[in-house]
Amino acid sequence: MKKLLLFMFLTLLLMAGSSYSQISNLKILGSTASFSVTSGDTFGWSFSVPKPGDTTLVQIWLDGDQNGILDPAKDVLWTFFNHIDGDPHGQNGPPDGDGAANGTVAFEQPLGLAPGHYIILFRNHGHYTTASGVVNHLASPAYTISGTVTVPQGMSKKNIVLSLEAENGAGGFWDAATDENGNYTIEMNSDTAGAPWYVKPNNTFVMGSAILNPLDKEIHFVSGTHAYTGNNFTFTAAGASISGTLKDDSGSPVLGGEVSLAAGEGAFYRYAPTDTAGTFHLGLLPGELPQTMIVLESHSRNDDNVLNAYSSLGPVAAGNNITRNLIIYKPNAAITGKVTIDGNAPGFMMQLSCLNPDSAFSNLWTDTQGNFTANVTSKISDYTIYPVIDYKNGGQNYFFTPLKAHPGQTGLVLSLSTTTDVKEGSSSLPAEYSLSQNYPNPFNPTTTISYSVAKEGFVSLTVYNMLGSKVATLVSGNKPAGQYTVSFDGSSLASGIYIYRLEAGSFISTRKLVLMK
Repeated sequence: MKKLLLFMFLTLLLMAGSSYSQISNLKILGSTASFSVTSGDTFGWSFSVPKPGDTTLVQIWLDGDQNGILDPAKDVLWTFFNHIDGDPHGQNGPPDGDGAANGTVAFEQPLGLAPGHYIILFRNHGHYTTASGVVNHLASPAYTISGTVTVPQGMSKKNIVLSLEAENGAGGFWDAATDENGNYTIEMNSDTAGAPWYVKPNNTFVMGSAILNPLDKEIHFVSGTHAYTGNNFTFTAAGASISGTLKDDSGSPVLGGEVSLAAGEGAFYRYAPTDTAGTFHLGLLPGELPQTMIVLESHSRNDDNVLNAYSSLGPVAAGNNITRNLIIYKPNAAITGKVTIDGNAPGFMMQLSCLNPDSAFSNLWTDTQGNFTANVTSKISDYTIYPVIDYKNGGQNYFFTPLKAHPGQTGLVLSLSTTTDVKEGSSSLPAEYSLSQNYPNPFNPTTTISYSVAKEGFVSLTVYNMLGSKVATLVSGNKPAGQYTVSFDGSSLASGIYIYRLEAGSFISTRKLVLMK
């Protein structure tokens, strides 16, 4: 019933578009709005929009029943992107061919489209126009790349698109779509520019939160005619799912964006694209559950001048279906300051991270004198700034307290000191006892813990694993009243969740930390 209602709704829109469409002068390869080409041939379109600079959503569907009429119940969406008049770069898709905001949009290049029947939909100002046609097989392909895609029970094996692309983007791309048994064969000519090439499922959003393995397969071509078989992929049903929408800070959905998921325990990483509504679905395998800490992240592939969307999730258990929305922000403010090492300028450029763990982050670099500018948004009030240090590859171990900062602040100083073991620093007299959350968290392999002592006395700060065994003693002895920071190095410990406990007089407090290697 839902598919029928969707089809009826879309049909009405298409009927409205055919009468009142905002798209005009649509041509495929310079002729009428229909086409018949061979895979690898030059392909493209041109059309007029009512206003210079207009954005048009383009969707390319596999025409399942080959009748040239879009029916979401039978046809399968392959790809989609915004085609913007005058955009020279492209929004997860091709740029405007003439690069001018003049009311005319154009695109043309060789494409290795999978042989089959297609419908292309153009949407502008809520109105739709479509074109349909056929892509024919290569007469004599130089290479064939084949395999099978396995999907969870109840899901369709047909019309999953596999794309083959060169590592450096040279040579364009070549596609195939699976048959009813999940089998596919990519046919391509002898263009091997940019080797190695990678084959991977392309329209993975049709699988929802099902988990793809492997993410891609690497292929190195040799001269002559060859068949490369056994390039198989599997989608596995999720044991828990994380879904949401990705939007920009104006509230518009980010379509075709990439959302990634990472976790400390098991140290896995995977990603998924958003659909035309900006919706994403990510899954965890049953064997990966439960998880104590999950990190979601996304950035714009078209604009480096943004804050990456970021969100830390708490525990995830089998059967959980979690919703978490993400926002990509454009900077409208700045935080400026300086990094010092043992009170001096670093003498080299340092990478910093500016993070709000519930909203966004960005990475930035100081100059050789340690000066930095973090471009942020005033829509987020609190940030933490800390150095990004690769300890595993010889990075210097520093003792520091992360900077707490707000948009518009200037003259901040992030003080680092050299250290080889656990060290402490103290300043001012606090009014009460407290134990702060370690930072960064998750961490690898060092993190900083801050605490306050209101009166002089014996202080103990210890770390335990989840079985209750003590794994580290960070502080044990008399301390005067003050604010303290201590660095904890977890290099010798396994990834996972740990508990740290502060005892000072009658005050006892515990918190969790996550070591992610």
